[in-house]
Amino acid sequence: MYGSDCHVMAAAAPNGSKAVTLLLRLCTFGLALASAVVMATAIDCTIYGVDGVATTSVTFKNYPPFVYLVACNITAAILEMAAIYLQLVKGGEEAEAPVLPRVVPVVLDVAVQVLLYSSTGAVFATLTAYGAQIRACAGAAGHFCEQVRRAKLVGLGASLAAGLAAIAKDVALPFSVWPISSD
Repeated sequence: MYGSDCHVMAAAAPNGSKAVTLLLRLCTFGLALASAVVMATAIDCTIYGVDGVATTSVTFKNYPPFVYLVACNITAAILEMAAIYLQLVKGGEEAEAPVLPRVVPVVLDVAVQVLLYSSTGAVFATLTAYGAQIRACAGAAGHFCEQVRRAKLVGLGASLAAGLAAIAKDVALPFSVWPISSD
């Protein structure tokens, strides 16, 4: 009679992996967008000849992998925002969701990783192949070489955050961050 457990609520499962995944997704979004902006502003390098006359002006558009990085990172940031939206809005309905909506976040995760890894790899390869030409801008008045280096490193950070977010969503973490509904 007194030992009745009709008012006892079931213990809620911890959702720490959702919080960590959300944090890593936000990091991926911010780093991908920052990398694209830093690379897109790498435009101020003028290389002077021996006689002091400007021979060429270099921007990120002179190197197709740099343009590829900007396009891929902006696209990855948009896709990552869609994944964040799906996680926040549709996150509690995973048990009864049809198969297609459960596949969409996985497809978004894979697409973001492909875009970020391929663009970052292309920039690393470009810096290896054309390093001398790009380093020629290091002594120029502009900051082209430094901005390219920063965009490369920030893009690498975005790639790593995207990979960790994809792993963290499948790992059960034993803590809760936000309240779980009592329904």
